[in-house]
Amino acid sequence: MMKKTIPILVMTGAGLLFMAFMTSPAPGPGFPEDVEKVLKASCFDCHSNNASSKKGKLALNFDKWGDYKTSKKVSKLNDICELVEENKMPPGKYLEKKPDRALTDAQKELICSWADKESAKLMEGN
Repeated sequence: MMKKTIPILVMTGAGLLFMAFMTSPAPGPGFPEDVEKVLKASCFDCHSNNASSKKGKLALNFDKWGDYKTSKKVSKLNDICELVEENKMPPGKYLEKKPDRALTDAQKELICSWADKESAKLMEGN
């Protein structure tokens, strides 16, 4: 009886573990929650798979972030901060239609702080 019980327990445990992985939500780009909230509100309309802007998707697609090479991520992080600080992103034409998507100074600081830290981590190889 003991010989039959152990394989059954192992198989049941493996099955439950497999189901847990299969039913958990697909991972996002892996950004901190507060940063992702800002990006979704003000950037994803143009910079995600669901964007209607082909130009925006080509320039940066957050849904493909995990596929980018480290050097591209570092470059994009630097660009993100620079464009946000210079009030070039979100662009003026976009904000004319959706003024509520404008970034506050606190949001800009949050994005740049994250971009700087993430860039440093990537360059260290972490």
